[in-house]
Amino acid sequence: MPRNKIVEFAGKSINVQEKRIGELEILVRELFPATKGKLKNLDKALNDLELDWDLLYKKLPVVFPDITEDDVKNAYMSDLEKLLGAFVDVNFFALKQMIPKLMLLAQTGSQRK
Repeated sequence: MPRNKIVEFAGKSINVQEKRIGELEILVRELFPATKGKLKNLDKALNDLELDWDLLYKKLPVVFPDITEDDVKNAYMSDLEKLLGAFVDVNFFALKQMIPKLMLLAQTGSQRK
């Protein structure tokens, strides 16, 4: 069963649902065409990203179909933080849990050499 979180955004209750891996790939490709859907290219795409209001108005409804451009205009930045935080929690929870362990393993391995 996929994970989900309910988040208040611009006065609406948004159900942030876990996406399938293939759906995430399509989403990355759609939001950041330069990546060609590959996560390894996402860091460069994010570094090259020019953040402006129009980007928020156009791209957030792609990720969260229940919100509109007007919802984005009427939201607080704290609403945006909660919404994006829920998306990361729901879709990348396991990855967030593994990163500290992988870092510890890498540190331990480099100390043994």
